[in-house]
Amino acid sequence: MKLSRKGFIFIVLIVSALILGAYISQNSSTPILSHTASFGFGHEAPLTLNLIIITLSIGFTFNISIAQILCLMCAFAIYTIFSKFID
Repeated sequence: MKLSRKGFIFIVLIVSALILGAYISQNSSTPILSHTASFGFGHEAPLTLNLIIITLSIGFTFNISIAQILCLMCAFAIYTIFSKFID
């Protein structure tokens, strides 16, 4: 599967928006931007399967903050504006 130039720019914008939003939420003094919600399973104690020989622990947690949501919306807006100029 070949990734086009538009797809590559879209992925870069989304990842950079998530990283920038996480940075803003950790370093902001306002509680609105730093409010974080956690979704997933195994948050407190992961699911553990003990098979005597091997023990498997499975868990998944997804944390998202208001600042990350705002940065994602800005990234989508930037992509829709500049995607018209990308071949």
